Amino acid sequence: MVFPYSVHWKMVDADTLPEGIPAQVLIATSKKKFHHAVDRNRVKRLTRECYRMHKPQLYEYLREHGLLLVLSINYVHNEIFDFATLMHKFDKLATSLIADIGRYLPNESCQ
Repeated sequence: MVFPYSVHWKMVDADTLPEGIPAQVLIATSKKKFHHAVDRNRVKRLTRECYRMHKPQLYEYLREHGLLLVLSINYVHNEIFDFATLMHKFDKLATSLIADIGRYLPNESCQ
């Protein structure tokens, strides 16, 4: 988890995702935290743009290792940060996500 995001992921089989797509993402925010749909939509729109900017880095890593992934990105804060702050947070999120996925890969140097 990289504040203000909570990320959950799961590796899946090739039958689960459309062909040629290494990751599928769900972006969500709570109605409890943002009562107005306008605010929820803004948070999701900003998060989608941050994800779009980091998607090539993630896709490259997944394709190198032959992985398929399902992601859930949840915005857990009750205030909307500006885009620059969210991009900075998403940099950390992408780095930690790739590191987390790497921990679950079999060690290739042992073969």
